[in-house]
Amino acid sequence: MYKNILITKLGEIADVQFGLYQKKEMEGSVKYLTSSHFDDDLNPTLFENSFVKLENKDNKFLLKSNDIILAGKGQRIFAWAYEEKFGKVIPSSLFYIIRTDENQVNGHYLSTILNSSKKQYELTLLGSGSSMISITKKELLDLEIALPPLEEQKKIVKISKLLDEEISITSQILEKKRMFKQGVLNQLLTNKTK
Repeated sequence: MYKNILITKLGEIADVQFGLYQKKEMEGSVKYLTSSHFDDDLNPTLFENSFVKLENKDNKFLLKSNDIILAGKGQRIFAWAYEEKFGKVIPSSLFYIIRTDENQVNGHYLSTILNSSKKQYELTLLGSGSSMISITKKELLDLEIALPPLEEQKKIVKISKLLDEEISITSQILEKKRMFKQGVLNQLLTNKTK
């Protein structure tokens, strides 16, 4: 579809490290991100009682603009692109932190690709072998990534976001129709028994 697509390994376009293993605190200024903080649409949710105290040695774990995290262990493998508006965040050791050069790779593009059904299948195969998926860093670094020019990456992200919005609106409409149907049926049954 696109000309000039570079097929490369993730390790050639990104630095990859594990998140921080630390006990959660009840309060603090830095959110501690675990897989339970993501809903079915991969949006981060409530952070009550999930903070860490930041020490100088932990600064390398703070997410930066254009960073991506990838759940490399557990029942659900997924990627999420961090944005600074989300505030200070350190991901747990369940996640890989994938740090890219924003002049070469758009973080949202990379998370979109990693969440695609094709890459999800590949990631699941990498992590297979037990009931709990676990992807090694070496396997992740060797994962092939299709990398079109940066402007094309941005277009792909825009299209993906528009489709996500459309899916969300359609889901809301279906839910309202289900509620309407139940209301009509309840009304009909109530009127019939009188």
